[in-house]
Amino acid sequence: MENLDSRERMKLFYSGEKIDRVPMLSCATMYSGYRKGLSSSEFYFDVKKSYHSQKEIIEENDYDDLPCFDLPSGEMLDFGGEMIISSDERVSLPLVKKYAIESIEDAWNFQLSPMSERKFTKLNIEFLKYAQKQGQFGVSICAGSPFTMVGSMVKTDLLLRWVIKEKEAVHHLLEIAKRYLLETADLYIKEFGIDRCSVSSNYPFESNGLISPKIFERFAYPSMMEIHEELRSRGLKNFGIHLCGNHSKNLEFFKDLNLPQRSFISSDEANSLKLVSETLGKYHIYGGNVSTNLLVNGSAKQVYQQSREIIRDMKYNEGGFALMPSCDLPINTKPENLDAMKTSVYDFGRY
Repeated sequence: MENLDSRERMKLFYSGEKIDRVPMLSCATMYSGYRKGLSSSEFYFDVKKSYHSQKEIIEENDYDDLPCFDLPSGEMLDFGGEMIISSDERVSLPLVKKYAIESIEDAWNFQLSPMSERKFTKLNIEFLKYAQKQGQFGVSICAGSPFTMVGSMVKTDLLLRWVIKEKEAVHHLLEIAKRYLLETADLYIKEFGIDRCSVSSNYPFESNGLISPKIFERFAYPSMMEIHEELRSRGLKNFGIHLCGNHSKNLEFFKDLNLPQRSFISSDEANSLKLVSETLGKYHIYGGNVSTNLLVNGSAKQVYQQSREIIRDMKYNEGGFALMPSCDLPINTKPENLDAMKTSVYDFGRY
């Protein structure tokens, strides 16, 4: 097959048709802002500058993804928390200044703010509306996870104590997290139309590095199942999940989501992508999982070799496969290492 441009490639890819090569998704959100010299305030709060910094990096390097809104842990702004945004000349990660909930009394008294006061949601919608004007129409609805949303309300070490000592309070906050996610989903559907919307879920707080499978089953699992069932009942049909952190002991639980065939499943480097695909089913699209640590600290040769091995394992997965970093691309990724990923796709990813 002749070389396709990215738009043609991805349209065929998502419809399950033959393409020229394995797609490469860069996940270069904050990285793009950094490379284009944006400050944190510009990248996080000026949607036009954020969008075009990403679009330029994608087009200059022939990547296959699209710009998206990115403010790490930004949901905490919707919950009434506070963040520290660096005044440095270039983008850097935001820091937590204050969580909305700092005591068990705060937990029981906590209430969601009105939609009109949810800064993160408003910024996300503003970004999506600007992207629409540029001809980009896909809308991703966040399905959490609910447990991870609670992690944006409460400091992590406090939450991990509460799953042992304050179980009812954690369940109470999970109900609030589900309501927040569903209210946001309903707003997106109203603003953009259900046919343009898909569902994505990230699971960092469920990783085996933070909680045991027993705690996962007691707290995270029921709420993740409920939120997916609620979104299906609204008529949403396209789903994707990202396994952030080590989920080797959780994979069987994710089978219960009964994701539709050709759902997009990406994975952290802590999980074997081949094992994930064997467990969850070969008819899904899989993405991953080049080590972000290697992209920052490794050599181009090491990145090239790891990318080749991942392509070798996943290239012919029946549902499809895209090479991508194991998580959001770090700001300090070496450009030559991204080039090595791309070269491996050209060398080993052609069909």
